[in-house]
This record gives sequence, structure tokens and C-alpha cells, in this order.
Amino acid sequence: MGSVFRSEEFPSRRKMVEEAIKDLSPNIKDNVLKVLDSWEGVRSEEKLKVILGQVKAQSLFKKINAIKSEISYDEQEKLQDIFKESLTFD
Repeated sequence: MGSVFRSEEFPSRRKMVEEAIKDLSPNIKDNVLKVLDSWEGVRSEEKLKVILGQVKAQSLFKKINAIKSEISYDEQEKLQDIFKESLTFD
């Protein structure tokens, strides 16, 4: 299992995700946020595909990546480290 991280560990992450999912219904938003807050790599990607469907999940990943490109290089490095940690096996 990957490590669990909270949005407080990377303050702009929550805002970035909320911007990407602003068009979803409240129940789906909550489910997506739960999956993203407890990111487990490929397993979480699969959960998002089940919740949103293949097309919408890919669209969400693209939105997050587009917004991610708007943040500073240091913030991108921190975000990449968080995702790498989530994929590290203990």
C-alpha cells in the first residue's frame, strides 16, 4: 500500500483539485476527494475510473496536469515527491 497524505501537507493541492472537479455533483466530488486524499497510485486511478468513468477520469487527470503546470517548479517537485511516496512499497 502507498502512503497516505493529506491536502494540508501541500496547501495548493486541495485548491488545484477543487478547481478540477468543480463541475461534478456534490456526492461525486466527495468521493473523488476521498480517493485523492488517500492516493494509492494505480489503485486510486482505477477507483476514479469506476466513479467517473474512463473518459471523465482521463479528463480529470488532464485538468490536474494542466493546473499543475501553472504552479511553480518547487511546488511541482513537492507534488511529484508526494506521488512518488504514495507509490513506494513498504
